[in-house]
Amino acid sequence: MTQDEIRTARLRAQIPEAGFPRGAGVASATAFVLLLLIAAFTALYLSTAGPLSLIRANDNAGRVPDEVTAGRERIASGLAQSVATSATAAAADLQVAAGSGVFDTTDDNALLTRLGETYEDWRGLAVYDPAAQKVVATRGEPVPVETLRGVAVANLTVRPVARPGDTPLVLTALPLTGPRAGRVLVVSTALRTTARELDKDTQQQIRLVTADGAVLHTHGSDVAATDTPAQELLARAATAAAAGQTGVLTGAAVAEKGKERAPVVAYAPVSPAGIGGSLGLSVVAFGRFPVEAVPVRWPGLVPAATLLALAVAGFLLLRRTVVAPIRRLRTDALAVAAGVLGKPVRQSRIREVNRVTAALERSRSKLRRRKPAPRLRPFLSAQLVIGAVALALLGWSGTVAATLGRQHAEVSPTMLSEHGVRITRSADTLRRSLAEGLSDLQSVARLGKGKEPEQLRGMLDRLAGSESRFRSVYVADAEGAVRLQAGRDSLREPGKLPDGEGLRQHNTSGRVPIVYAFTPLPDSKNVLVGEYDVPRMAELLGSAGGRVRVVDEGKHTIADTEGYLAFSPLTDATLIKNVDAAQSGKDARETTASALVAAQRLAERGPAAALKWVVVAEQPVGSLGVADNTVRSGARVAALLTAVVALLLFAWHLLVVVRPLRRVGDEARRIAAGDTGAVVYPQRQDEIGTIASCVEICRQALTDGRDRLGEVRRPTGAATDETELIQRIVDEPEPRRRPARTPEEKAKNDYLSWLDGAGV
Repeated sequence: MTQDEIRTARLRAQIPEAGFPRGAGVASATAFVLLLLIAAFTALYLSTAGPLSLIRANDNAGRVPDEVTAGRERIASGLAQSVATSATAAAADLQVAAGSGVFDTTDDNALLTRLGETYEDWRGLAVYDPAAQKVVATRGEPVPVETLRGVAVANLTVRPVARPGDTPLVLTALPLTGPRAGRVLVVSTALRTTARELDKDTQQQIRLVTADGAVLHTHGSDVAATDTPAQELLARAATAAAAGQTGVLTGAAVAEKGKERAPVVAYAPVSPAGIGGSLGLSVVAFGRFPVEAVPVRWPGLVPAATLLALAVAGFLLLRRTVVAPIRRLRTDALAVAAGVLGKPVRQSRIREVNRVTAALERSRSKLRRRKPAPRLRPFLSAQLVIGAVALALLGWSGTVAATLGRQHAEVSPTMLSEHGVRITRSADTLRRSLAEGLSDLQSVARLGKGKEPEQLRGMLDRLAGSESRFRSVYVADAEGAVRLQAGRDSLREPGKLPDGEGLRQHNTSGRVPIVYAFTPLPDSKNVLVGEYDVPRMAELLGSAGGRVRVVDEGKHTIADTEGYLAFSPLTDATLIKNVDAAQSGKDARETTASALVAAQRLAERGPAAALKWVVVAEQPVGSLGVADNTVRSGARVAALLTAVVALLLFAWHLLVVVRPLRRVGDEARRIAAGDTGAVVYPQRQDEIGTIASCVEICRQALTDGRDRLGEVRRPTGAATDETELIQRIVDEPEPRRRPARTPEEKAKNDYLSWLDGAGV
């Protein structure tokens, strides 16, 4: 190592430089690594088969669409809730009846007769004495009270009872008080599962299963006992549901009639609330659905290769035009500051770097007292290079977002069919809830026969409290004025109610839709009215998926699963077309470029038919679990991440490299021009900070001489303090001493002094 190299290395050791994240080359290296990761994500994730298809070859054989399996799970959950509601319906009726005074009679037969006439859907009633294990009184069908033997009935208790070849029964037991203390009123009702015909083409079956795995009831196509894979799925589903879980299982596909079909089993537990004991039931839904082959496409390979090329090209360009010139400048600046003045400072074509190199070369020539080397004219800006790289990345991001990020997914007929089935079930759920509300009012009216309105307060309070479908229940007189009310205030404007009984929509404009059920009170001019809770109606439609709306005959919105304005009209042409088709009784299902649309008339007959409502639903294609949606979502993520990296790359270089380098360049040019008064403070511990320290050493050498080269003198104070240049203090020479005088000169001097004193 030469002496010049030793001096440069010694000075280099005196100027520290921090590591990551500081440094002129850190920004480009970090962006390069991030872009490589995004390119890998784009290549692997943007595929119709998924990234795991590279290691799992059987994934390409096809599968049941995710939207179908998710729909089956929603159907099972909805059926479980329906079964729970059916199982507890008699319990809710008994709670309402308890407030009517019907239990005040001491005649058991009269009690059962009154209850049987009020609740016509009850199959059988019995007063049972558990201690004596005998039936005291009975009405209707025989009640299997032996099921309750050994069961401590301390409050309302519900127990399912299987009937071979028929719908299961639900026993509802209510412990009696007063003179009947110790006895139990037992009511048997049919458990409602599903009355709608199931699709035979997909071999659908609904079964109720007990906690020990026994099948209580089945509806739909049979599942052969020899079908071992299907039976295993059903057993696993029953076990999971008994543990309180909800989910879906899919089996292996088999060829049937030239089509690949896979068994799909969805399950959900029946969880009633507000009763004693546990039903211990689960709903298991079985079906065989076509397997759709997933074409293996890798649309992300070309964008990934393009991004990789941009990343490599941008990294090399930044290294060559920004990082390398700065590091070369640092080497030359250290040499000049160390006192190695024999070699000229290498010039650069980059404008920001060239300003510093030219100034350092002029300072070197002044210190050496030689003519500076010719200046090289710059033609490129570092900021321009950085901006070009960032714009290229942003262009890639915009292109991917506009192409793969906006492509439409293909929807299979199976998905559209399942969507229509869910809408039909949702419409049935809403229709049944409205009809049951009217039935509850009719039961209360029969129990209140011959009573004054005030005597109905107990029943109304219990009906409004136990039935969440009603927001308000009240008794109105012949003119429609409210005489007795339970729940929230009535929204219906006073006015004469329609004749008879049924369901009505009160208004077609206003703040809130008002929908009510009404029935006359026997032997009275009063009418019993129940206003439905519209948000509760919307909750019943949520299991269909997507956005579900209920519109009236004028296509105004009555209920919506998403936020809406009451009575807002439908504006989408596709929705209007499907609503018109549903109102005319035609099949209303359609697939658009952006959504699945289905519509179903609420009711063709019965009390709900008078409303003339239509349930219409749209589910965005983007929410479906299809492969094209995965590609689109992945493309948007990749485009967003790349845009973020591009902005990060530009901002990092601008704030950490370009602007600090320009500040050092301004200081170096000032010093080279002869203004050496202000100190140059290094603001960063990186290559640019080292260059700033070298410029400061050159300033000191130009001010104090070349002896200042080769060492670092760190100034004190802050970089914002004003710098004052103090001139060097030079010691004055001592006065010259006179030589010693001779005696003659001394005598002569004394004589002259005497003459001056005498005034001569």
